Amino acid sequence: MSQHPAPPFDAWLWLRAWQETWAAGLAPALVQHLREQRLGALLECARADSPFYRRHAQGPLLADFAVVGKAELMQHFDDWATDRRITRAAAAAFIADTTCVADAWLGEYLLWTSSGTSGEPGWFVQDARCLAAYDAIDALRLRGDESVPAALGGWGLGQRFAFVGASGGHFAGWVSLERMRRIAPAALRPQIDLLSVQRPLLQIAAELQALQPTVLITYPSCAAALAQLQQAGALNLGLREAWLGGEQLSPAQREQVRVAFGCRVRNNYGASECYSIALECSEGRLHVNDDWLILEPVDAQLRPVPDGVLSHTTLLTNLANRSQPLIRYRLDDRVRVLPGGCSCGSRFTAIEVQGRHADTLTLHDTRRRAVTILPLALETAIEEAAQVTQFQLIGRRGGALELRFEAVVSDARVAFERCHAAIDDLLAEHGVAPTRVTFSRAAPMHDGRSGKLRRVISASAPG
Repeated sequence: MSQHPAPPFDAWLWLRAWQETWAAGLAPALVQHLREQRLGALLECARADSPFYRRHAQGPLLADFAVVGKAELMQHFDDWATDRRITRAAAAAFIADTTCVADAWLGEYLLWTSSGTSGEPGWFVQDARCLAAYDAIDALRLRGDESVPAALGGWGLGQRFAFVGASGGHFAGWVSLERMRRIAPAALRPQIDLLSVQRPLLQIAAELQALQPTVLITYPSCAAALAQLQQAGALNLGLREAWLGGEQLSPAQREQVRVAFGCRVRNNYGASECYSIALECSEGRLHVNDDWLILEPVDAQLRPVPDGVLSHTTLLTNLANRSQPLIRYRLDDRVRVLPGGCSCGSRFTAIEVQGRHADTLTLHDTRRRAVTILPLALETAIEEAAQVTQFQLIGRRGGALELRFEAVVSDARVAFERCHAAIDDLLAEHGVAPTRVTFSRAAPMHDGRSGKLRRVISASAPG
């Protein structure tokens, strides 16, 4: 029998979160009340019990708190949380053990990690109140256009879920779904299968073919690659829905997935810092969970931008998490608030997001057959095996790969050797023929729209 502690779940907090989230969806006036109530409690708790935020707050209002980023919070990890047991050393020891994914940490928390797309990877502690909020949001709003809301786990009755995501660590998506799989009551427990995105695409497809899920949960790049196999007749899935997130979903990807699988495509916007930021309505618009968080679209000087204007960056305040507060936290994503109402009837703020984007690479095996390499597979391999986060891998014409680093990588030559080894191992596992990987001292290219570092790019320039 397993000795792993059960994932955290507080039935009373969940019931309260479910009731308040349900009521907020019916009564728009309640959203502002809940928002102000939760914000007041969060700021009071942070000023009283977080040494870090006590130093960064000039007063009791949200605007009195200084803007913070991931690197700064990680640097002051031991002073960040409101529970003094939450320390960097304790978190590092837990994260190092990949067998305890989704186990309760310190008896009451869930701990997961983010990727390093914006710098140093982050470690984020989720308390029971925060998890109850995410559970309620997903149960009531993930499929919010349906006439009858579902209780926890109820949305999974009769469905077979397959999640294709980053594995081998305490990644948010994997941890969250593993927790759901373990806490759902047996009578309401849906079938949830977790598949590693680092595996070769054809192996992923074969597993999905055997499992025959009705709901696919993955990244847009992975869903689009699987859609190509479906259209080519190499895959035959009878999906009812595809739930996509973690990357920018392009209109072309949406249409490709919709047509190939003949299913509804649901987009969502979340992050390791706040798992459920916005969910898509029946009209295809993302609506912010305004009762559980605050988004501040700001310009380069951190001043608010008007509705309809694309922000330079976005500040996040997570109203649900008081154990490891996130207050005016700088996200890399650029957001545009859509003015006017939405024809779906929702009164929650509608937004467009320009966020993370990476390309799928097509390489070849020794018989010159095309091999699809998903960007998340490459990114995870380099992060985990080489311990490098600020890189850019460019696929050149002829199959050559060019590796660049941001200036923050101190010893680029040593980093290149580690990354080269990680890339070689991954490509060999995928059956790719020996591939030339070169080191370039040129500056990485950033996305022209969002300004973010694109870590995997398929370029047409000659190698």
